[in-house]
Amino acid sequence: MSRQTLLFGVLFIVALACWQVLNKPVASQGQVQKEHFQPDFVARDMVTLQYDQEGRLQDRLESVYAEYFRAIEMVTMTQPIFYRYDEEGRAEWRLTAEEGVLNVGDNAILRHKVQLDGLREAGPVKRLDTEYIELDLNNQDVRSNQQVKMLGQAFQTEGLGLKGNLDKRYFELLEQSHAIYFNEKR
Repeated sequence: MSRQTLLFGVLFIVALACWQVLNKPVASQGQVQKEHFQPDFVARDMVTLQYDQEGRLQDRLESVYAEYFRAIEMVTMTQPIFYRYDEEGRAEWRLTAEEGVLNVGDNAILRHKVQLDGLREAGPVKRLDTEYIELDLNNQDVRSNQQVKMLGQAFQTEGLGLKGNLDKRYFELLEQSHAIYFNEKR
C-alpha cells in the first residue's frame, strides 16, 4: 500500500468520525423549555377599585375568576368588566369580554366578544364590538387590529382596526370602514 492510499484512508476515517460526531440531533440542544408559572393567588368574584388623588372613584375592575402572577406582574381574568368613571363619579364606559390579561400598571388586553358600552346619554358611541382590544391604563388609549362594529345615536359603522381614547371620547376606524347614517324624524 502506498503512502498516498494510506493518507486517503486515514482522511476518510477522520471525515467519517467528524460526520458522526457533528450529525447528532440538534433537538437536545435547541429545545426551548417552557416555564410554567403557578399563580401567587387566585380570586373569585374579584372587584378592584381605583381612586384618583382627590379620592374620587376613577376605575372599577370586576372578574368572575382571576389569577395573579407576581413574577411577571400579570393578572389573567375570566369575564372581566372594566368601568371608567367621569369627574362627577358617574360610570361613563363599560368594557366587557370573555377573557382578559392585565399587565399591572400598564395595560389591559381583552379578547373574545369584547364590548365597549358608552353609558352617558349624550356620548358619541353607544356600543362598540370586536374580538380584541388593548386599553392603555395610563392615558386611556384603546386600539385594536380586528374587525370593529360601532353604533352611535345617528350612525352605524364598521371597519378593520381601531384607535381612540376613552377620556377624549375619540374613536377612529383605520381601514375598510363604511358607515350608515340615520336621518332624524321630522
